Amino acid sequence: MKNNKLYAPFFLLFLIATFNIANGQTKIGVRAGVNFSNATMDDQQGHKGETESIPGFHIGLTADIPIIGDFYVQPAALYSSKGFKQKGYGFGFTNDFKVTVSYLEVPVNILYKPKLGIGNLILGAGGYLGYGTGGKWKSGSNVVIGDIQIDDHGDVIFKNDGAEGEFGSYLYGKPLDYGASFLVGYEVFSKYSIQFNSEIGLANLQPEYSGVKLKGKMKNKGFGISLGYKF
Repeated sequence: MKNNKLYAPFFLLFLIATFNIANGQTKIGVRAGVNFSNATMDDQQGHKGETESIPGFHIGLTADIPIIGDFYVQPAALYSSKGFKQKGYGFGFTNDFKVTVSYLEVPVNILYKPKLGIGNLILGAGGYLGYGTGGKWKSGSNVVIGDIQIDDHGDVIFKNDGAEGEFGSYLYGKPLDYGASFLVGYEVFSKYSIQFNSEIGLANLQPEYSGVKLKGKMKNKGFGISLGYKF
């Protein structure tokens, strides 16, 4: 009985969203903007990586599905670039190291859009699910691994097990990412919007090594600004 009571609000939300989609009340839009991403890292000894944010971008589709009153569900499908720049102690090859990665993301936020002035205030919170697809790394000098010198740039890979890594490629972490998302913005004419977004990664991307779980941690974080248009 307790489980039924717990699932009932989510089931009701799903029914309302499905009804509104079927009746054409959903508004489809596009969204694009700039990211400023970073990562928090702890090695097995508890040392924290020293990193800086790097700029990137995101672009994709959104859907505003009315629930009740000024509340909406907004799922989206985005292509987003993330990464970090190493400063001092870190997990990269050298102290002058930058990594840029690409993610396919599906954020889902609950929006509250009350009337304010000539438009609507946008307040939102929810979560996101992402999957890393690859990327590039570069360094200020050539990198030496053991007795072998490699180039000052290369590919970024995602693996669940670090033992499956590729020589010369930087293993960013596990491909599956998830976390919390928050946003605040403003919309005019029910078409044009600007919003500030932030994401806090909750998934530990630290891969296993030969099936052994390590103590280190690696999590994404970032913020950005978006412009949107609804058809």
